[in-house]
Amino acid sequence: MNNNLFKTQSSAIRNDLPQVINQQTLWPDQSQEASLSSVPSEIPSTDGPVWHAPSQASLTHQPCLSKALQDVLLPEALLAAKLSLNCDSLEQLQAQLVAHLSQNSHETRVRYSQSVLRWFFADGISGLASRVWAAYQDESIEKDILRYLYLVAEPLMGGCVADALYPLEESMLIPPNYFDQYLRERLGGEPSPKTRGRLKTNLMRLGFLTRARGKPDRLTPIVPTKTAFLIVFHHLFATNGQRTIEIRRLFANPFWKYLGFKSEDGVRAVLREADVAGLLGKYIAADQLEQVTTCLTLDEILTRKIRL
Repeated sequence: MNNNLFKTQSSAIRNDLPQVINQQTLWPDQSQEASLSSVPSEIPSTDGPVWHAPSQASLTHQPCLSKALQDVLLPEALLAAKLSLNCDSLEQLQAQLVAHLSQNSHETRVRYSQSVLRWFFADGISGLASRVWAAYQDESIEKDILRYLYLVAEPLMGGCVADALYPLEESMLIPPNYFDQYLRERLGGEPSPKTRGRLKTNLMRLGFLTRARGKPDRLTPIVPTKTAFLIVFHHLFATNGQRTIEIRRLFANPFWKYLGFKSEDGVRAVLREADVAGLLGKYIAADQLEQVTTCLTLDEILTRKIRL
C-alpha cells in the first residue's frame, strides 16, 4: 500500500468533506479483487489519518468514550423490546431477559441483560425501543431503531460509522489497517487486539460490513426504513410539539448516518416524500434557505402508527 496514502487522503477529506472515498483511493495499486495476502502486515508510518476526522457535532452527541468494546447484542435487544411490553420496570425486564436468554451460563445471561439495558434502554422501560415495538411490531423498523440506539450509546462504534465509514464508497474493499488508524486516533494510543476484532465484528453484525476469510472487509449498503428515519427525526427534534429545524442542524447530528444513509441528498429525498405525504408541515429548499417544519409530535406518530 502506498505509504503516502494516509497523508494524501486525510488532506483531501479535510478540504472536501462531502467527497466519497472510492476503491482506487484506498487501494491505489490493487484491483477490485485485492486480497489480504497483498496487504503489508505492518502498518506504514503516517502523517495523518485516512479516515474522516470526527466533527465537533458528532462528538457533541456522544457519551464518554470507552476504550473497551463488547460484542453488540442485537438479537437479545430485539427480544428485550418484545419482552418490555409486559414489564413495568427495568428490573422486571432484566429478570425476564435472564430467564429467556439462551446462554447456558447464568452469569453470562446476567451480563448480557445488563449490556442490553445500558445500550438500548438508557431512556427507561417506556423508552424509544419499547414504544416503537409497541406501535409497529415490525422487526425491520425496530432493528433500525436498535442500531441507532447502540451507536449513540457506544461512541467508539458511532464515531467509526459516522466518521470512518460514511465517506467510503458503497461496496468497496477496505484495507485492514484503515480501522487500526481510526482506533489509534480516537483512543490516543494502540488499541487492544480484542478492540480491533470487536470493532469489525460489531460493524458486521450491525450490517455495515461483509467479512470473508482471507479477503478484505467490504462495505455493505444499508437500506434504512423511511419510517425509522421519521421516528428518530421526531424523537430528536419534535418530541413535544411543532418545530422548525434548519437542515444544516439536522445534518450536524449523525443519527442519519447511524441509520445507514450514505448521502445528504438521500435524507432530503425522504423529507420531500414525507412532505408530499402530509407528514411534515413544510419542507423549504430555496436559495440559502433550507428548513423543515414539523406538524406532528413523536407521540402522534407512534399512536397513529404512521408509516412512510
